[in-house]
Amino acid sequence: MKKLKVIALLLSLAMVLTLFSGCGKTKDPTGDATQKDGIKKGGTLVLAQAAEPITLIPDGKPDDNDIMLEQNIFNRLLKTNNNQQVILDLATGYEVSEDGLTYTFQLPKNVKFHDGEPMTSDDVKFTFDEILKQGAFASTTLTTIKEVTCPDDYTVVFTLKKIDAGFLGNLAFNGTSILPRHVYEGLDWMGNDSMVTPVGTGPFKFSEWNKGVNMILVRNDDFYLGPDLPYLDKIVMPFISDANTAMQSFYNGELDVLGIIPPSTEYDKLLSDPKIKADKVIYPSRFYIAFNMLKEPYNDLNLRLAVAYATDSDDMLNKALKNIGLKATEYMSPVYEWAVNTDKEAKVPEFNIDKAKEYMAKTGLKPDSNGVYLKVTVDTYNYEPFPDLVQVMKEQLGKIGIEVTINMLEYAAWDEKVSINKDYTVALTGGYQGPEASNLADRIVTGAYLNFLNYSNPEVDRLMAEGAALPTFELRAPKYKEAQAILAKDVPMVLISEWIGYIPYMSYVKGHPASTDVVEKTAFGEMTYTWIDK
Repeated sequence: MKKLKVIALLLSLAMVLTLFSGCGKTKDPTGDATQKDGIKKGGTLVLAQAAEPITLIPDGKPDDNDIMLEQNIFNRLLKTNNNQQVILDLATGYEVSEDGLTYTFQLPKNVKFHDGEPMTSDDVKFTFDEILKQGAFASTTLTTIKEVTCPDDYTVVFTLKKIDAGFLGNLAFNGTSILPRHVYEGLDWMGNDSMVTPVGTGPFKFSEWNKGVNMILVRNDDFYLGPDLPYLDKIVMPFISDANTAMQSFYNGELDVLGIIPPSTEYDKLLSDPKIKADKVIYPSRFYIAFNMLKEPYNDLNLRLAVAYATDSDDMLNKALKNIGLKATEYMSPVYEWAVNTDKEAKVPEFNIDKAKEYMAKTGLKPDSNGVYLKVTVDTYNYEPFPDLVQVMKEQLGKIGIEVTINMLEYAAWDEKVSINKDYTVALTGGYQGPEASNLADRIVTGAYLNFLNYSNPEVDRLMAEGAALPTFELRAPKYKEAQAILAKDVPMVLISEWIGYIPYMSYVKGHPASTDVVEKTAFGEMTYTWIDK
């Protein structure tokens, strides 16, 4: 039977997926896992984390602060690297049926969990069955799975209900780590059991969590890629919520990898210091203002347009991001160039203070004696660059009579308040729209797990679903472009900038997952090939 070969293509700034007719399988990109001359084994890598995790089960609740744990303690079938490409992880290869409904993955035969038990296809089936059963955060992106079957211990087959162009990207994203049935069966991943000691197959094992201080991982001596990997003995992750404190620790030599987003004021220093490397990474992610559209007056398009026209993205880029970024002009990330609607009617509203004031007057809100139409609390994060961004936002909205009170929270508190409970009115946030164009649906489709906007438009739902069910870019693009035109009319969010960042680490750190020598075979936070040259 003919197979459809799925090839990861790097287009423009990042990864997109496409399907071509023909025979063949994907190849294992990990290459030779044996130690090469000059590599120094052993040692401890220290990298900061902005906050403590809110879960230790990577497939349960969404948690940006458990990503380093997930990518070093666990493996997925596929993973996403720092070039936004989908590459193989546990899977040694896969085939896609001619009708695009069946994905068959091959597994290695020498994989063991950290407790010594072998990993088989049954663990893969258990993982995805449980994700769907428990309504874990990846479940909303995997709704096209009809069933998962295991022809043998080292083959797993996914049968889909319909063509899903984003399926491989969704498998490669967070929340799809392969979990051992014998450990996680019967546990409540989303609730009382979410802090169970993690057991995975990854290059490092969980060692200890010193609350308020750090988390420690140690080398997995039985890692399936061979006895030489990983190179490090230990990873120590101190929790440092203040970016300036983290920077000082980094400059003092207390951190090998900064591990957090550096303040934009530090970029010049970081990029000019010969002792430091700073790899540039472009994410399909954007900074934006989110409205809770179930609350008045944020369900009023006039108010949302007033905020949109009052938001000067160029000013924010200059003052808060120090011009490290790219102004957001469309509702689809430019990473997916083929899907972007560049028509005028699909553009993000341009800054225009006169129009902003006109729309503010149309809301029916009455200004007080100080000219204030509305007082609003904006929930945002307490780490860079959000404190600077929200200050500029406050200044800009003040010009149209919106008085902003800033509520800065640690990530876990923000996630609980805004993302999970939707207990907010306006939020300043950032959001990953990858690793495939169809993942925009995660933030805008009715009921999607990241749609804390409470936005709902049946036409957008339909178009995003239809786009994901088509096999080629040419067929999918019109659906996504039409959806973007509707978003431009509804303005459920105000886009500010694409997220372009630098990942700083000391120059003696080799094989960092963002470095060119290993980027094509590591997840974006995976330290399998990292070693210390000092």
